[in-house]
Amino acid sequence: MRWLRRGLLVVAFGCLWLNVFDDPPLRTAPYLQDVTVDGATIAMITAAPVAAQVVVTNAAGARVAELRDEACRRHVLRVEGLQPGQEYGYEVRLADGRVESGRLRTPPSGDSAPVRFAFVGDSGGQPWWVWLQRTPILHLPAAWQWLPTRSEVTRIGAAMAADGPDFALHLGDIVYPEGLHAHYSSGYFRPFAELGRNTPVYALLGNHDFLDVAGLQALQNFPGSRGALTGDGRCFTFAWGAVRVIVLDLNTRLESGHPCERYLLEQLALCPEPWVVVASHFPMLSASRQKDRPDLCLSLAPVLEEWGVTLYLSGHDHCYQRFGPSPVAPVPLIVSGGGGKSLYDISRDPRIAGRAERLASAYHWCQAEVAGASMEVHARGLDGEVLDTFRIALPEGESLERIRKRNPARAARIEALGR
Repeated sequence: MRWLRRGLLVVAFGCLWLNVFDDPPLRTAPYLQDVTVDGATIAMITAAPVAAQVVVTNAAGARVAELRDEACRRHVLRVEGLQPGQEYGYEVRLADGRVESGRLRTPPSGDSAPVRFAFVGDSGGQPWWVWLQRTPILHLPAAWQWLPTRSEVTRIGAAMAADGPDFALHLGDIVYPEGLHAHYSSGYFRPFAELGRNTPVYALLGNHDFLDVAGLQALQNFPGSRGALTGDGRCFTFAWGAVRVIVLDLNTRLESGHPCERYLLEQLALCPEPWVVVASHFPMLSASRQKDRPDLCLSLAPVLEEWGVTLYLSGHDHCYQRFGPSPVAPVPLIVSGGGGKSLYDISRDPRIAGRAERLASAYHWCQAEVAGASMEVHARGLDGEVLDTFRIALPEGESLERIRKRNPARAARIEALGR
């Protein structure tokens, strides 16, 4: 009988570690999306359906907008009628009595105001317990968000939030391993809660985000970005003051006639902003595991140079790399994939690594600041140490004349800003 009791206890203890429950429902703090000179989207996901009210106040505390929605889990409330270059506070008041608050800042209307933005990729590393959140022993602690998130991701999210950028770019692979809703709480929304509460984060589709239903879960969780090419957030563009950002989904091979190629050329011809940043998840050049991507080197690099693009940003390799400005890469190419997933080594082959200006196998995030005719970029490690810093100037001379032939409006604004 004693051995039977012991056996039953072992079986009962083992049952505590079986995946028998559904994953805890995804829930988030409020987070900003698609902030423009006259509006902002405030999103929030609740664990159960509940009605929500959003109240927006100006710097003097006066109410400027109020919106309500019906009981649901995914709340996406668009506030209109805001003024450019202003700060606002907001509250999300839920029908169950909970109140969440945050602040937002609209973009300036001209080119003279400074613009600060942050970027990072490949941050979706998971803590050990996420694979056991469906078990009886850990299901409730996971659902109540008592368990810690991965420390590197958490520290990067906190550092970016403390920096207080105007906007942030997530360069893809938001959540590992397959971009599932079940992993978004621990992999993204909790570590980046304070950043998203007060700063719009624009997310790109990485290959891991693309693995499950071609990225639909990522697109649902970032509802603010919409592009004319596909009608969703696969490719989109936005402006913040003097800075234009063009986001491309390059999960498929870039060949002549590819929709992303047409979209990029259309946007480069239309955008009047002096500074133009193009971003995708995939590097063109790499001195790490992912290696060069020939289709981008052949089809994309010449376009960026010809149109005077300021920067090309990517992730995918879990490290920091900068190529250019140099004869190898006239347009600076930054690989910022050290957001919290396990790091990749740097190549020891001098023919490969020697092409780069700076390489570091380190967890990091990047910040950029535009002030007048200059942009300064810094890569910062987990402890705030500067891994890299460089400065970019606006196009001039032959580069400016090439832009003038294709986009006179942008050339005029470059000249005006450079005076």
